[in-house]
Amino acid sequence: MSDGPPSRWRLRRDGLAVRLAGALSLALLPLGLVALFQTAELRDEVQSRTDLSLVAATRRGAEPVQTALEQALGAAEALRETAVVGTDLAQCNADMARFVEARGFYSFAGVVTVEGSVPCSSAGGPFAVEDERILTLLAEPLRVHIRPDLVADVPSLVIGVPLVVPPGPTVGPSGRAYVALVIPRDNLAVAPPAGPAPVAHLTFNDRGEILTVGVQNETALPRDIALSDLATGSGRAFTAPGRDGVERHYTVAPLASGMAYALGAWSLAQAGRSPERVWPPLLFPLLMWIASLLVAYWAVHRHVVRRVAALADAMRRFGRDRSIAAHPIIAAGAAHELQEIERAFREMAQAIRQDEARMETAFRERGVLLREVHHRVKNNLQLISSIISMQLRRLPDPAARAALRRLQDRVLTLAAIYRSLYNSTDMGAVGVAPILKAVVAQELGARGGEMDSTVEVDDIVLDPDRAVPLAFLAAEAMSNAVAFAGGGRGRPRVLLSLRAETGGVRLTVANSGTGPVADEVAGRGLGRHLIGAFAAQLGASVEEGWQPDGTFRVSLLVPLGEGAAPRGASAVATVPPPGPEGADPANRFVAAGPVPFTR
Repeated sequence: MSDGPPSRWRLRRDGLAVRLAGALSLALLPLGLVALFQTAELRDEVQSRTDLSLVAATRRGAEPVQTALEQALGAAEALRETAVVGTDLAQCNADMARFVEARGFYSFAGVVTVEGSVPCSSAGGPFAVEDERILTLLAEPLRVHIRPDLVADVPSLVIGVPLVVPPGPTVGPSGRAYVALVIPRDNLAVAPPAGPAPVAHLTFNDRGEILTVGVQNETALPRDIALSDLATGSGRAFTAPGRDGVERHYTVAPLASGMAYALGAWSLAQAGRSPERVWPPLLFPLLMWIASLLVAYWAVHRHVVRRVAALADAMRRFGRDRSIAAHPIIAAGAAHELQEIERAFREMAQAIRQDEARMETAFRERGVLLREVHHRVKNNLQLISSIISMQLRRLPDPAARAALRRLQDRVLTLAAIYRSLYNSTDMGAVGVAPILKAVVAQELGARGGEMDSTVEVDDIVLDPDRAVPLAFLAAEAMSNAVAFAGGGRGRPRVLLSLRAETGGVRLTVANSGTGPVADEVAGRGLGRHLIGAFAAQLGASVEEGWQPDGTFRVSLLVPLGEGAAPRGASAVATVPPPGPEGADPANRFVAAGPVPFTR
């Protein structure tokens, strides 16, 4: 049993909270995926709206240019309808001059043929054009176009609308010409878009030529994308590295019917595409999952784990000292199932208490009965010993009397064993030391003060089924040792030792001195036969023989089976024989030619 309860807040992989968190994670996985998908869609929608707003801001910043171009295209269309180049050049010159003077927005208006002549214009005419820029323009197929810096000495925009006139000496043999309008760039008040200022802002035509610049920053233009490649389709937005290598977001807005375009360059933060702007929406499902796990763990710990831990503490206390708390362990507001578990525990604890009380009573009664049985057996054995004593006094034959006296000794030894049994406090585990001491005292009682003895017995506890045969074996061996410990130098001495060893306990009985040979002893061989029988009952084998110190020793190792337990230090006792005072106080062990005890 553990010394104390485990920590209730410690996370365990096999704990209820962790398992429930795992199950809840699986349960929340579909919702998390849906939330992640919806968040991604929301992020894409926000980015799309941001792109639309940036495209609109790019277009708003180019509104002056767009308005001027649309007005110029409309004016060129009107002039194309009214131009009378082939019939009355003076009228055409007057119309063009009047148009420029009335508007004040244009610096030139006129008709330019593909051959490079100007039949009529606001500057008069006819005259020839030798400017390379005009010749480059006229070399292209006849179409509506917007070009920068073509005919004026100041930065200007040229808007050309195709015009078909009758061939003649004025317009040339092809009869193809343009109605051209020139707008000085100074007349286009281009301003940055309102709101967040772009990194760069400009307009360009479908050839990729820059028309006007609102926010000058050439290094912010796309590095690997030509402006002519962007002059397609409607408004668009994309992210690409600039000429300076910095990642930026670009927006393109068409102007003047797809003949001019506005370009805006924005930082990733302005476009909502920086990591700190992109990740927070994606973190929402993760935070929701973490919050759900924390709430689930808190709920499980508050409503289940904490109360189950309190119930486990109560069970441990009951296991230690059989105590049960008087007040409820689980509060009334707890889950019904937990309250049912506590009620079941209390009922079980009460039942265990009652069963243990009954078992203790039965065990006490059993002990009393066993002690009474052992006491009666001891009394009966003493009665038998008394009867044998009466018979001894009637027998004249010395041999018969010796046999009956030996039988009486065995009966008294049995009586001593049973006396030790009923004096034992535990009938299921018997201490061997008191029994062996009683056996030695019984065997030496008839010798008076003729012999010294030493008993060295470890504090060993055995079950009665082993203790009784071991005591009988020790009694027989001690009886033989006493019988054959003859006289010699000094007093005869016997030794009985019981030591705990690895795998069992070792019983040793030895004697010293000289005595009669074994064959001259009446009843030869019975004691040895009994020793062998008791050794077989204990599962041991007897070892005997002469020792270097001149003693004869009998030894056997009794396997330490279930129920045997050495405890404490060895108990060594010297049992003085009964007799007159003046026995050898030194209690020395004297070896002088011992004779083996082999009855």
